[in-house]
Amino acid sequence: MVLVEELSDVSSPTYEENQAYSYDDDDDDGSLTPSMVFDQIMGPSLMLPIHEHPLHSHYSSTGQCDGCPELRENGLDGYNCDTCGFTVHKECAESSPEINHPSHQRHPLTLLTHGLPQEADQDDKCRLCGEKVGKLVYHCSICDFSLDLYCARNPLSLVVYSRKCHEHTLTLMPRLINFTCNACGLESDRSPYVCPQCDFMIHEGCIYLPRVINIIRHEHRISRTYFLGSGDWKCGVCRRRIDGRYGAYSCSICSDYAVHSRCAIRRDVWDGRELEDEPEEIEECEEPYRIVSDGVINHFSHREHDLRLEDGLTNIRDENIRCRACVRPVYSNTFYSCMQCDDFILHEKCANLPRKKRHVLHNHQLTLYPDDNIVMDFPMLRGVFLCSACRRLCSGFRYECCNIKLDVRCGSISEPFFYECHPHPLFQTSLDSKVCVTCKQESDYVLTCIDCDFVLDFKCAALPPTVRYKYDRHPLKLCYDGDKDIAGSYWCEICEREMDQNIIFYTCESSGPTTHIECVLGDFRYVKPRLHFEFNKKKWEVALNGINRPGCYKCGFRCKGPFVVVSVFLTDYDNSYVCSLLCLWKGETLVYDRIRD
Repeated sequence: MVLVEELSDVSSPTYEENQAYSYDDDDDDGSLTPSMVFDQIMGPSLMLPIHEHPLHSHYSSTGQCDGCPELRENGLDGYNCDTCGFTVHKECAESSPEINHPSHQRHPLTLLTHGLPQEADQDDKCRLCGEKVGKLVYHCSICDFSLDLYCARNPLSLVVYSRKCHEHTLTLMPRLINFTCNACGLESDRSPYVCPQCDFMIHEGCIYLPRVINIIRHEHRISRTYFLGSGDWKCGVCRRRIDGRYGAYSCSICSDYAVHSRCAIRRDVWDGRELEDEPEEIEECEEPYRIVSDGVINHFSHREHDLRLEDGLTNIRDENIRCRACVRPVYSNTFYSCMQCDDFILHEKCANLPRKKRHVLHNHQLTLYPDDNIVMDFPMLRGVFLCSACRRLCSGFRYECCNIKLDVRCGSISEPFFYECHPHPLFQTSLDSKVCVTCKQESDYVLTCIDCDFVLDFKCAALPPTVRYKYDRHPLKLCYDGDKDIAGSYWCEICEREMDQNIIFYTCESSGPTTHIECVLGDFRYVKPRLHFEFNKKKWEVALNGINRPGCYKCGFRCKGPFVVVSVFLTDYDNSYVCSLLCLWKGETLVYDRIRD
């Protein structure tokens, strides 16, 4: 059965018919005209009924079609107008001027090529999917009925029977009507599927919701229900209230755990597997070490030798003595050290890191890998990696799965997260990018407070609460005074510049110095000192910054962080020092030949 009938047999012009639009008619001397040169670069142009200007073949990996909202994984393959920027899929460009559509059988729909007419009460969205229509839209002016080209090409079934969704047949109601979906509890204003005898209404996208799934935020399977019942329900993902009169997912083991239907199937929460009728899998996780004797273990990352527990009573201030997992200095923390190697040390806490764990940023379990064989294709790195959450360069252990790599600091962040500079617990509730309150930078990975507007990105959440600076006897502590009215000015002890009081910083309560985060930590704090790594096929070594603070050959300023990277094989430069990750990204061009103060 033909669901969409094309009423006008209007074919696109052939290639030969379009040559008149590609070349000048009076070209008799054999020389190239401007239009011929343009066509040689852009390809031959076409004139199509949908647009008033010539169109050229066009491909874009991220382009948006002016006829439909469809974003395809393989990009946009179609046509583009160099005069006005009009871009369209090939299928949309070849749309019939008039069709009969099953969702609007009373009148034919006409293809408009300049968008909907400007009228005050005009509904400017597709009647079926609710997306805003573009320049190309099928429209019935009698009924004020509009369809984008994707919905016109892919008509919805007028009747649906799905045993997993509802016991009766559901019928499409393609009209404007306010309703609350029985499956997800969200309000909508158009085109539900309905069962009149049950007073049941549902979104088309909710009909095929999975029945039983496993989400990364909960240890047990959860099942779909159309009625939670009365109670103070809160979603285990977004932390907002759930209306028990409508559908959600709930746990049969944990009686108080439930998740919004739409939150449960978010791409960072659910792995896409329907588990109904599948046997429950027991998650097994190998222990990170085996006990050899009292205070002696054999860790999976260093199986060739045993590690002995040190009491941590000695205050170690050497910055080069680092934990192999988190790459933070040992200081006075309890740690394990190799009984035969001098340079293999693990904090006691890091030695107990689980080898597999659930994390809020990925829909699969992450696996803990040691610090060997680190390879990243983009950016091209060998020996170090870029943490997906905080975007810092790291050389320690990492939690990894698919395309995500987390250092152990970001990998250890879990919900609820308690931040020293904020009184309420924080949660990872949405996929939207937000501006971090403490550093004022936008980030894709943030933790939010459900009691107030506080937002914290993972970079700031993973900052160590205390650090040591080589000239101070006392440790520096994190401080955020952005929500307080403080008189006076703060000056950084290291770079000697005035500080923004609304941005988080380190300070010492007893002696009073204050420092920028980037000045006391730098960009190479979590790369092991003296480590050689490769970036874009060039080898670098991490070194302590000296008292004289060498100049960065990329930006020309003196290096202010505690660590710098130095080119291992010097070629054109006598002192190839780089101060930051940003400067490391700048390429191999010598920007400054003198130091700028």
